[in-house]
Amino acid sequence: MKTMKRNWMMIIAFAVIISGIGGLVSPKAEANWLYKTRSGYFTNYVETQNYQGSYSSSAKSFLIMDGSITANSTAGGSFMLYIQKRPYGTANWQTIKTVIADKNGTTRFESPKFSPRDGYRFKLVNLGIKNRVNYKIQWVPWASAYK
Repeated sequence: MKTMKRNWMMIIAFAVIISGIGGLVSPKAEANWLYKTRSGYFTNYVETQNYQGSYSSSAKSFLIMDGSITANSTAGGSFMLYIQKRPYGTANWQTIKTVIADKNGTTRFESPKFSPRDGYRFKLVNLGIKNRVNYKIQWVPWASAYK
């Protein structure tokens, strides 16, 4: 009887510990590994590196989801965010989405679908007064089996 009571106490203690750890983890923290991040600054324009993922052969389309750019500058106004792709086997960049982003604040964006074999990058172009703009860009690259 004493052993059975001790076993139940250990099971209850284990359940309390597991539920306590589960309560500390938020859904946003679990998904942080999905996000890619890039930060820096520019005065006139900047082009990010070419991002190219390796996906299984079942991936038919690709898109950029849940993108956001947070910027701050001493000047007000806006700048242009171009999402560009480079089709597989070519050297030319094609703009697939244009976003007007605030120099002071957060702007959200997504991209249309394109081939998972294509490379992509972000081009940020300053409009108006060429003051320094600090930025942080986050996005989720997402491959899908549907076209």
